Amino acid sequence: MTDKTKKAKERRGIGAIEVGGLLLNAMVTSGRAMSLGDLARESGMPASKAHAYLVSFGKLGLVEQDGATGMYQLGPFALQMGLVSLQQITPVKLAIPEVTRLAASIDQTVALAVWGSHGPTVIYIAESTRPIHVNMHAGSVMSMLGTATGLVFSAFLPEKLVDKYIARELKDEMVIGQAGAQYTQKDLAAVLLEVREQGLARAQGLPIPGINALSAPVFNHAHALSLVITATGTRGSFDTDWDGEIAGALRASATLLSHQLGYMPAMPVQK
Repeated sequence: MTDKTKKAKERRGIGAIEVGGLLLNAMVTSGRAMSLGDLARESGMPASKAHAYLVSFGKLGLVEQDGATGMYQLGPFALQMGLVSLQQITPVKLAIPEVTRLAASIDQTVALAVWGSHGPTVIYIAESTRPIHVNMHAGSVMSMLGTATGLVFSAFLPEKLVDKYIARELKDEMVIGQAGAQYTQKDLAAVLLEVREQGLARAQGLPIPGINALSAPVFNHAHALSLVITATGTRGSFDTDWDGEIAGALRASATLLSHQLGYMPAMPVQK
């Protein structure tokens, strides 16, 4: 048996399971109960075929049908599987390969930060081929308001948690970040609102002149901030435009990791 033939056999799966998985995927993507017709359409199969799969999934507890409305939704066993999967996921372990890939893709230094006992704390750095002279290493604690990393934590963590850390950077009714970055309270509110709206924070020449950064939040299944990814580079080679290539790549990585951690965006309210 050749290596090619062996690998082909190892990849061979059960087609019926993969087809049935389209129904489960439709339910997950929708995030709401669905009719048989909608499920059949979304999965690209006849209603009779979809119904047969749903009956089997129902016996396993993967799907349940509302007796009053006839609508289908994920069942208790699907919930149990999801909870076990979440318990097995280590966010940092999951994020490091993606951060490393992102750094190589955009050829910029990318750091991973978590919320530590002293505030935003860098735990991993993926270097690029473009050296930057920044005193940042694993264990570095970042300013809440003078860095893009800190601004993401300030914008997305609960106010009760971050208030005392932000207060450390308050002086004479001014918020003083590293390198002299200053915000009035009104300005700060506007900056944090922009971070939430853009899904990114940026620092241009702060806290180190000539160094730019963009940071993105990673959320978990409970819609809580889990990690922050920060791309950093020199001003001449680092585009901080909200719609630039670096911003797009950073958002994509953060979205991917959030999805892997079980995060589902809030569904719009139906009127």
